[in-house]
Parts: sequence; structure tokens; C-alpha cells
Amino acid sequence: MKRLFITGLLAVLTFSIFAQSTTTSNESVKLKIRKKVERPTDKYWYMTVSGGYGIPFLATNKRSPLKQVGDKQWYQHGTNLSVKTAFGTNGGGFAFNVGWGHMFNKYIGIDVLHTFAWHPESLDAKIDLDTYYATQKTGTFSIYVSPHLVMRWDNGKRFGITGKAGLVLPIFGKTTSRAYILDKQGRVIETLAGLPILPLSSPGLLGLEIEIVGKAHTEYHPTVGVSASIGFDVKLNKQLSLFAEMRVQAYTISLRETIFDEFKQTSKINVLGIKLDAPEGMLAIPSNVANVSEAPEFLKHYVYRKELNENSNTARYGTRSLFAEDGLGGLVRTLTGQTGLPSVDINKPMEEPGQKFNASSLYFNAGLRVNFDHWNKKRSSKRVAQASKSSSKPSKSKKSKSSKSMVDDPDSTINVQ
Repeated sequence: MKRLFITGLLAVLTFSIFAQSTTTSNESVKLKIRKKVERPTDKYWYMTVSGGYGIPFLATNKRSPLKQVGDKQWYQHGTNLSVKTAFGTNGGGFAFNVGWGHMFNKYIGIDVLHTFAWHPESLDAKIDLDTYYATQKTGTFSIYVSPHLVMRWDNGKRFGITGKAGLVLPIFGKTTSRAYILDKQGRVIETLAGLPILPLSSPGLLGLEIEIVGKAHTEYHPTVGVSASIGFDVKLNKQLSLFAEMRVQAYTISLRETIFDEFKQTSKINVLGIKLDAPEGMLAIPSNVANVSEAPEFLKHYVYRKELNENSNTARYGTRSLFAEDGLGGLVRTLTGQTGLPSVDINKPMEEPGQKFNASSLYFNAGLRVNFDHWNKKRSSKRVAQASKSSSKPSKSKKSKSSKSMVDDPDSTINVQ
């Protein structure tokens, strides 16, 4: 009974509120909708198109992900020696930019810049010895998106200065590396197995030569960098401005994995100057690999980890062995003290310590900025028409408070004789 009473009371209240809302006066309600609001001259949308060239910026130590190539530029022949660290970035090169933005007023705005960059191939590391040669070069094509806060100033005539600060987001990158190794001292086996350089050569009598040619691409983890620029512009007319700017784009990005797209390996035994193909099973790795499809996963796929431990699929730190437990591999295990160690899985990727790729650049760009509000004739004429209408429109006299409360005088139209 109580629930029924409460329900009925709520129904009556609802009906009375609805009835009250419908019993309004006969006067129609007019919504005040703003029409033809005048748009300020300094508030506009724009688009930019520019191109330029960049140089490496915030240089760091360049290196190869391959330990066989190293992290230096090492030259040594006879008594001639030159070992130096290569500082630089994998950035720089040509860039094409397309941007769009909006100015809230004469001084502050936002924009988004889309950059298509080609970082040309450059040397990462090199070893040039009498018995060993290894080199790697890397080039990158990338697409970046950079949201900016824009700050502008002009002298009210033709000249202006624009500053930008924001972020840079790499959304696409194709990094291609080319590596070449010619080993006459057993360094390839040493770096893969974590052993001292093996005495596999006797000059003039017996020697082992391993040649590797590879081409790989590297994939990365997502990252965020910084972008800032200062530029100067000159108005050509109301629609177009010519500008030049200096822009810094700085970021580093962590490597995720390197995958070989091309891989070829040949091993030769040099006996008294006669080169013969090395038989299979002689080395801890395949002696000859014709193409990438024949290469084991361990040689053509590297995965980068934040930390390696005894369970990692690598033999470089003495916790696993690259050599088989029987045959020649068993003998090598005995001689090197690796008896009883678990073997690496040659059918799985090799695990490597994490590395970072630096592509910071200092760009010098030039281009055009298009003002859409003035370029669009309809919007521009509408703005001018509104401005002229507002300037020619007579001002309305304000009514006094007393006039609102006065009753109309029925004798106001009578003329006194």
C-alpha cells in the first residue's frame, strides 16, 4: 500500500510539471542564434609546404649492432695504425615538410608538421686489418609527425618572426644496413662463440677464409622526441608568405630486432694458395649459405633485450656453447672448457643487449605559407563585408529604464490648437 501511494504521488507530480510546462503564454519563444559573426583578421587557418637539408645534431658514438663490425673505425696494416671513434647520428639528409595550423590570435597558435625524411647511407663502423675486414653502412627513410605550439610576431607590414616548440613522433621508418665481412683469422667464430681468436691460419701454408655479405632492416620500439624551430617570413600578399627556418629534431629510439633480407656466406680452405670449399660440419655454423632462406635463424635474426642472463640464446658470455656436443664440436668444447654447457638454439634468433639509434638532425628549411581565410574568396569577402557593415551601421540609442515602465499615453497623438 505504501509503495502504491508513493508511486501515485510521483505520477501526479510528473503530470503537474508537464502540464505547467505546456501552459505557457501564447508568445513564441525565439532562440538567439548568432549569425554572421565577424571573424577577427588575426584568427585564421593556414598550411605550409617546405623542403630542406639537415645535418647530424647532438652526435653520439656510432656503432654497428654486429659485434663482428664493432663500434670504431680501426685501420691497421703493418706499422700503420689508426683507431678512432666515429661520432655522429643517423639523421640529417633531405626532408620534405607539409604542415597545417591555426592561429588563435595575432601571436599564439598551434600546428602539426608532417616530415618525410631521407637519411642517406653513412658509415657506422669499420675494421680494416691485414687478416680481417668488416664494414657496415646504414641509411633510413622516415616519416615524422610533430605537433607544435606556435608563437609569432610581425611588424604590422611584411616582416615576421615565428618560433615553434613541441614534440616529434616517428610513425614510420625503414632502416637498411649493408654489411660485408672478410675474415682470415677466425674472428667471426670467436665473436659468435665468445672465444679468443682461434689460430685457424698459418700464412703461406693453411688458412680459413669466411666471407659474409648481408643486407638487413631494423625495427624499433615507439619513442617521443623534441622539435623546435625559429623562422623568418616575408608576406608576398594577403594569401602567401615566404619563410625560412632553422629546426632541431632530436630523439633516440631503442632497437627491437634486426632481420636480414639478404645473406650469403662462403667458407674457403686455403692450402698452399689453392682455395677449396670448406666442408659442412667443420665449423660451428654452416660453412656455406647461398641465400637468406638457407641461413639458420641464429645468423639472420637478432632480438635486442634490456638484459641478458644465463638463459639468453647467445654464446658470447660463457653460459652457453655454440659447438655441438659430439664430433669436432665436442673436441672444441673440451679444449675450451665448455663441457656440460647447454647449447644455443640455432633455429631461434640470437639475443643481443639493447642499443639505441640516434637520428637527431638540424634542418634548414625554406617554403611557403598559405593563409586559407584570405585565400578563400567567399570567406575573405564575407569578412570584409561584415567589417564594412559593422562600420556603417548606425548606433542604437539606449532606452532609459523609465521608458520601459511608462504606460502608452492615448493623447500623445493629439495636436494642441
